Amino acid sequence: MLYFRLNANYLAAAFVALYFLSRFFFKPSINTVKTHNAPSSSTIYKGTTWWSDRTVAVRTVAETSFARCDIHTVVSEDGQKVFNDWIFLEEVNAVNIVVQTAEGKFVVFKQYKYAVPGETFSPVGGFVDDGEHPWTSAKREVLEELGLGSSATLERVNTNFGNRDDRFRNDPKRMRNVVIDIIQHDAIQPTFDEFDIPEGHIPTSDDPDWVFLGRYRTAVNRGGGFTYLYLLKNAVPLLPNGGSELYAGTGDDEQQSIMHLSVHEVFDFLSQAKFQEVKWTATFALSLLHINN
Repeated sequence: MLYFRLNANYLAAAFVALYFLSRFFFKPSINTVKTHNAPSSSTIYKGTTWWSDRTVAVRTVAETSFARCDIHTVVSEDGQKVFNDWIFLEEVNAVNIVVQTAEGKFVVFKQYKYAVPGETFSPVGGFVDDGEHPWTSAKREVLEELGLGSSATLERVNTNFGNRDDRFRNDPKRMRNVVIDIIQHDAIQPTFDEFDIPEGHIPTSDDPDWVFLGRYRTAVNRGGGFTYLYLLKNAVPLLPNGGSELYAGTGDDEQQSIMHLSVHEVFDFLSQAKFQEVKWTATFALSLLHINN
Protein backbone atom coordinates (compact mmCIF):
# COMPACT_ATOMS: atom_id res chain seq x y z
CA MET A 1 0.00 0.00 0.00
CA LEU A 2 2.84 2.41 0.89
CA TYR A 3 4.54 1.51 -2.41
CA PHE A 4 1.37 2.42 -4.36
CA ARG A 5 0.96 5.76 -2.56
CA LEU A 6 4.58 6.71 -3.21
CA ASN A 7 4.25 5.80 -6.86
CA ALA A 8 0.96 7.69 -7.17
CA ASN A 9 2.58 10.79 -5.68
CA TYR A 10 5.56 10.49 -8.02
CA LEU A 11 3.18 10.05 -10.96
CA ALA A 12 1.18 13.15 -10.05
CA ALA A 13 4.36 15.17 -9.63
CA ALA A 14 5.57 13.98 -13.02
CA PHE A 15 2.32 15.08 -14.70
CA VAL A 16 2.56 18.55 -13.10
CA ALA A 17 6.16 18.88 -14.23
CA LEU A 18 5.28 17.83 -17.79
CA TYR A 19 2.42 20.34 -17.88
CA PHE A 20 4.62 23.29 -16.96
CA LEU A 21 7.40 22.14 -19.29
CA SER A 22 4.91 21.92 -22.16
CA ARG A 23 3.67 25.44 -21.40
CA PHE A 24 7.26 26.69 -21.46
CA PHE A 25 8.56 24.86 -24.52
CA PHE A 26 5.40 24.60 -26.65
CA LYS A 27 3.53 27.84 -25.98
CA PRO A 28 2.14 29.64 -29.08
CA SER A 29 4.75 31.90 -30.63
CA ILE A 30 4.18 35.04 -32.67
CA ASN A 31 6.71 33.58 -35.10
CA THR A 32 4.47 30.61 -35.90
CA VAL A 33 1.10 32.38 -36.22
CA LYS A 34 -0.18 33.20 -39.69
CA THR A 35 -0.77 36.85 -40.55
CA HIS A 36 -3.61 37.80 -42.89
CA ASN A 37 -6.92 39.62 -43.25
CA ALA A 38 -8.90 36.57 -44.31
CA PRO A 39 -12.21 36.29 -46.14
CA SER A 40 -14.98 35.24 -43.80
CA SER A 41 -16.01 31.59 -43.99
CA SER A 42 -19.49 32.58 -42.81
CA THR A 43 -22.49 32.59 -45.14
CA ILE A 44 -24.11 35.38 -43.09
CA TYR A 45 -21.50 38.04 -42.35
CA LYS A 46 -20.39 39.89 -45.49
CA GLY A 47 -17.03 41.18 -44.25
CA THR A 48 -13.60 39.69 -43.63
CA THR A 49 -12.08 38.05 -40.56
CA TRP A 50 -9.28 39.91 -38.81
CA TRP A 51 -6.07 37.97 -38.13
CA SER A 52 -2.84 39.50 -36.89
CA ASP A 53 0.57 38.00 -36.12
CA ARG A 54 -0.74 37.37 -32.59
CA THR A 55 -4.00 35.59 -33.49
CA VAL A 56 -4.19 31.88 -32.64
CA ALA A 57 -7.89 31.14 -33.17
CA VAL A 58 -11.24 32.83 -33.80
CA ARG A 59 -14.64 31.65 -32.59
CA THR A 60 -17.88 33.35 -33.66
CA VAL A 61 -20.51 34.05 -31.00
CA ALA A 62 -23.17 35.96 -32.97
CA GLU A 63 -23.46 37.59 -36.38
CA THR A 64 -25.60 39.45 -38.87
CA SER A 65 -24.85 40.36 -42.48
CA PHE A 66 -23.10 43.61 -41.45
CA ALA A 67 -21.55 42.77 -38.05
CA ARG A 68 -20.21 39.87 -36.02
CA CYS A 69 -19.03 39.22 -32.46
CA ASP A 70 -16.02 36.90 -32.15
CA ILE A 71 -13.87 35.56 -29.34
CA HIS A 72 -10.18 35.59 -30.32
CA THR A 73 -7.37 33.61 -28.79
CA VAL A 74 -4.45 36.05 -28.75
CA VAL A 75 -0.76 35.78 -27.83
CA SER A 76 0.65 38.64 -25.73
CA GLU A 77 3.23 40.95 -27.32
CA ASP A 78 6.12 39.28 -25.49
CA GLY A 79 4.85 35.79 -26.39
CA GLN A 80 4.61 34.77 -22.72
CA LYS A 81 0.82 34.67 -22.29
CA VAL A 82 -2.26 33.53 -24.19
CA PHE A 83 -5.60 35.34 -23.83
CA ASN A 84 -8.59 33.12 -24.57
CA ASP A 85 -11.33 35.71 -24.01
CA TRP A 86 -10.41 38.56 -26.37
CA ILE A 87 -13.75 39.97 -27.55
CA PHE A 88 -13.51 41.29 -31.11
CA LEU A 89 -16.28 43.02 -33.06
CA GLU A 90 -16.19 42.67 -36.82
CA GLU A 91 -18.10 45.22 -38.90
CA VAL A 92 -18.23 45.81 -42.63
CA ASN A 93 -15.99 48.74 -43.60
CA ALA A 94 -17.76 52.07 -43.93
CA VAL A 95 -17.44 55.62 -45.28
CA ASN A 96 -18.28 59.00 -43.76
CA ILE A 97 -18.47 62.06 -45.99
CA VAL A 98 -18.70 65.75 -45.14
CA VAL A 99 -20.48 67.58 -47.96
CA GLN A 100 -19.95 71.30 -48.58
CA THR A 101 -22.03 72.93 -51.30
CA ALA A 102 -20.80 75.35 -53.95
CA GLU A 103 -22.28 78.11 -51.73
CA GLY A 104 -20.01 77.08 -48.85
CA LYS A 105 -22.71 75.48 -46.67
CA PHE A 106 -22.26 72.11 -44.97
CA VAL A 107 -25.13 69.68 -45.52
CA VAL A 108 -25.83 67.91 -42.21
CA PHE A 109 -28.45 65.42 -41.04
CA LYS A 110 -30.45 66.05 -37.89
CA GLN A 111 -31.66 62.70 -36.60
CA TYR A 112 -32.04 60.21 -33.78
CA LYS A 113 -29.84 57.12 -33.37
CA TYR A 114 -30.48 53.97 -31.35
CA ALA A 115 -27.36 54.23 -29.15
CA VAL A 116 -27.38 58.01 -28.65
CA PRO A 117 -29.82 59.69 -26.26
CA GLY A 118 -31.63 62.65 -27.76
CA GLU A 119 -31.02 64.18 -31.17
CA THR A 120 -27.68 64.20 -32.93
CA PHE A 121 -26.17 65.56 -36.13
CA SER A 122 -24.23 63.60 -38.70
CA PRO A 123 -22.50 63.60 -42.09
CA VAL A 124 -23.34 61.21 -44.90
CA GLY A 125 -22.34 57.62 -44.18
CA GLY A 126 -22.78 54.02 -45.22
CA PHE A 127 -21.17 50.64 -45.75
CA VAL A 128 -18.65 49.76 -48.45
CA ASP A 129 -20.12 47.10 -50.75
CA ASP A 130 -18.16 43.94 -51.45
CA GLY A 131 -15.55 44.59 -54.16
CA GLU A 132 -16.21 48.34 -54.12
CA HIS A 133 -13.54 51.01 -53.77
CA PRO A 134 -14.36 53.22 -50.74
CA TRP A 135 -14.36 56.34 -52.93
CA THR A 136 -17.04 54.76 -55.14
CA SER A 137 -18.99 53.98 -51.97
CA ALA A 138 -18.66 57.63 -50.90
CA LYS A 139 -19.98 58.94 -54.23
CA ARG A 140 -22.86 56.46 -54.17
CA GLU A 141 -23.85 57.33 -50.59
CA VAL A 142 -23.83 61.10 -51.24
CA LEU A 143 -26.06 60.56 -54.27
CA GLU A 144 -28.47 58.23 -52.47
CA GLU A 145 -28.78 60.25 -49.26
CA LEU A 146 -28.60 63.80 -50.62
CA GLY A 147 -28.95 63.69 -54.42
CA LEU A 148 -25.65 65.61 -54.66
CA GLY A 149 -22.29 65.02 -56.30
CA SER A 150 -19.31 66.78 -57.79
CA SER A 151 -19.19 69.09 -60.81
CA ALA A 152 -17.17 66.44 -62.64
CA THR A 153 -19.95 63.88 -62.17
CA LEU A 154 -22.56 66.46 -63.26
CA GLU A 155 -20.53 67.11 -66.41
CA ARG A 156 -20.53 63.37 -67.12
CA VAL A 157 -24.31 63.30 -66.70
CA ASN A 158 -24.80 66.25 -69.04
CA THR A 159 -22.44 64.79 -71.62
CA ASN A 160 -24.17 61.43 -71.72
CA PHE A 161 -27.77 62.51 -71.20
CA GLY A 162 -27.89 66.16 -72.20
CA ASN A 163 -30.39 65.54 -74.97
CA ARG A 164 -32.97 63.88 -72.72
CA ASP A 165 -36.16 65.84 -72.26
CA ASP A 166 -37.20 67.47 -68.97
CA ARG A 167 -39.65 64.70 -68.13
CA PHE A 168 -36.73 62.30 -67.86
CA ARG A 169 -34.53 64.70 -65.88
CA ASN A 170 -37.34 65.51 -63.46
CA ASP A 171 -37.98 61.85 -62.65
CA PRO A 172 -35.88 61.18 -59.49
CA LYS A 173 -35.97 57.39 -59.80
CA ARG A 174 -34.91 57.28 -63.45
CA MET A 175 -32.22 59.92 -62.96
CA ARG A 176 -30.90 58.15 -59.86
CA ASN A 177 -30.45 54.97 -61.90
CA VAL A 178 -28.68 56.93 -64.63
CA VAL A 179 -26.22 58.57 -62.22
CA ILE A 180 -25.59 55.31 -60.36
CA ASP A 181 -24.72 53.71 -63.71
CA ILE A 182 -22.24 56.53 -64.41
CA ILE A 183 -20.66 56.19 -60.95
CA GLN A 184 -20.32 52.44 -61.41
CA HIS A 185 -18.92 52.87 -64.93
CA ASP A 186 -16.28 55.31 -63.63
CA ALA A 187 -15.46 53.19 -60.57
CA ILE A 188 -11.83 52.37 -59.91
CA GLN A 189 -10.70 48.95 -58.78
CA PRO A 190 -9.96 48.47 -55.07
CA THR A 191 -6.30 48.51 -54.06
CA PHE A 192 -4.77 46.99 -50.95
CA ASP A 193 -1.84 47.88 -48.70
CA GLU A 194 0.87 45.52 -47.45
CA PHE A 195 -1.49 44.26 -44.73
CA ASP A 196 -4.18 43.36 -47.31
CA ILE A 197 -6.45 46.18 -46.08
CA PRO A 198 -8.34 48.18 -48.76
CA GLU A 199 -6.95 51.66 -49.46
CA GLY A 200 -9.10 54.75 -49.95
CA HIS A 201 -6.88 57.11 -51.95
CA ILE A 202 -8.30 59.09 -54.89
CA PRO A 203 -6.34 59.38 -58.15
CA THR A 204 -5.19 63.01 -58.18
CA SER A 205 -6.44 63.76 -61.70
CA ASP A 206 -9.91 62.24 -61.38
CA ASP A 207 -11.93 64.79 -59.41
CA PRO A 208 -10.38 67.76 -57.56
CA ASP A 209 -13.49 68.39 -55.44
CA TRP A 210 -13.12 65.06 -53.64
CA VAL A 211 -10.62 64.85 -50.76
CA PHE A 212 -9.56 61.66 -48.98
CA LEU A 213 -9.08 62.39 -45.26
CA GLY A 214 -7.74 58.99 -44.22
CA ARG A 215 -8.59 55.44 -43.19
CA TYR A 216 -9.10 54.77 -39.48
CA ARG A 217 -9.71 51.74 -37.28
CA THR A 218 -12.87 52.26 -35.22
CA ALA A 219 -11.58 50.55 -32.05
CA VAL A 220 -7.87 49.71 -32.01
CA ASN A 221 -8.13 46.59 -29.82
CA ARG A 222 -11.72 45.55 -30.46
CA GLY A 223 -12.17 46.03 -34.22
CA GLY A 224 -15.37 47.63 -35.46
CA GLY A 225 -14.15 47.69 -39.07
CA PHE A 226 -12.27 50.47 -40.86
CA THR A 227 -13.86 53.82 -41.70
CA TYR A 228 -12.80 55.87 -44.72
CA LEU A 229 -13.32 59.62 -44.35
CA TYR A 230 -13.92 61.99 -47.27
CA LEU A 231 -14.73 65.62 -47.96
CA LEU A 232 -16.76 66.67 -51.01
CA LYS A 233 -16.32 70.38 -51.81
CA ASN A 234 -18.47 72.46 -54.16
CA ALA A 235 -21.22 69.85 -54.24
CA VAL A 236 -23.99 70.38 -56.80
CA PRO A 237 -27.42 68.74 -57.32
CA LEU A 238 -27.39 65.68 -59.54
CA LEU A 239 -31.01 64.74 -58.88
CA PRO A 240 -34.21 66.82 -58.62
CA ASN A 241 -34.30 68.72 -55.27
CA GLY A 242 -30.85 67.35 -54.42
CA GLY A 243 -29.43 68.78 -51.20
CA SER A 244 -32.71 70.39 -50.15
CA GLU A 245 -35.31 69.51 -47.54
CA LEU A 246 -37.54 68.28 -50.38
CA TYR A 247 -35.17 65.54 -51.44
CA ALA A 248 -36.28 62.03 -50.41
CA GLY A 249 -33.14 60.05 -49.73
CA THR A 250 -32.84 56.27 -49.91
CA GLY A 251 -31.15 53.67 -47.76
CA ASP A 252 -31.98 54.64 -44.15
CA ASP A 253 -35.11 53.63 -42.25
CA GLU A 254 -34.50 56.31 -39.61
CA GLN A 255 -36.18 59.69 -39.86
CA GLN A 256 -33.85 62.58 -40.57
CA SER A 257 -33.99 66.16 -41.74
CA ILE A 258 -31.45 68.17 -43.73
CA MET A 259 -29.72 71.23 -42.32
CA HIS A 260 -27.30 73.68 -43.95
CA LEU A 261 -24.58 74.97 -41.61
CA SER A 262 -21.95 77.65 -42.05
CA VAL A 263 -18.30 77.05 -41.17
CA HIS A 264 -18.78 78.91 -37.87
CA GLU A 265 -21.84 76.81 -37.02
CA VAL A 266 -19.87 73.60 -37.65
CA PHE A 267 -17.14 74.92 -35.33
CA ASP A 268 -19.80 75.59 -32.69
CA PHE A 269 -21.31 72.10 -33.12
CA LEU A 270 -17.86 70.56 -32.70
CA SER A 271 -17.09 72.55 -29.56
CA GLN A 272 -20.48 71.60 -28.08
CA ALA A 273 -20.07 67.88 -28.95
CA LYS A 274 -23.24 67.85 -31.04
CA PHE A 275 -21.77 65.33 -33.49
CA GLN A 276 -22.10 62.65 -30.86
CA GLU A 277 -20.23 59.85 -32.62
CA VAL A 278 -16.44 60.02 -32.61
CA LYS A 279 -16.18 59.11 -36.32
CA TRP A 280 -18.55 61.91 -37.29
CA THR A 281 -16.66 64.35 -35.10
CA ALA A 282 -13.36 63.32 -36.66
CA THR A 283 -14.75 63.68 -40.18
CA PHE A 284 -15.96 67.23 -39.58
CA ALA A 285 -12.80 68.24 -37.70
CA LEU A 286 -10.51 66.91 -40.44
CA SER A 287 -12.64 68.58 -43.10
CA LEU A 288 -12.33 71.97 -41.39
CA LEU A 289 -8.61 71.41 -40.96
CA HIS A 290 -8.29 70.73 -44.70
CA ILE A 291 -10.42 73.75 -45.67
CA ASN A 292 -8.52 76.12 -43.37
CA ASN A 293 -5.19 74.94 -44.77
